[in-house]
Amino acid sequence: MSSSAAISKQQPSHQEVSLPGQGESTMEAKEHSASASASAGLNLNVFGALAGAFTGKSKKETAADGSAVEHREEEGRVKGAGKGDLNAQGAAQGEEKGREMRQAVKER
Repeated sequence: MSSSAAISKQQPSHQEVSLPGQGESTMEAKEHSASASASAGLNLNVFGALAGAFTGKSKKETAADGSAVEHREEEGRVKGAGKGDLNAQGAAQGEEKGREMRQAVKER
């Protein structure tokens, strides 16, 4: 199983210029961007084996009065083995940039 994701967000540049009076000017510019990515992988392997043998003996005795008694012997043997392996990997990366500029000029 593997998955990955990427996110990128960029805000548009913002610029503002105003001239409130003669000889005065203001300029403002902002820029911001961010991006991120991630990926992950998972690998799982499972192996198992089971072997068994069951045996049983039964002996029935009948008495003179007609009643019957049954004797039973049962035996079971089981062998099992198992193995598992788990592997996981992950990676991530992120980046953010920003820039801001302001300028004010006043002349008289």
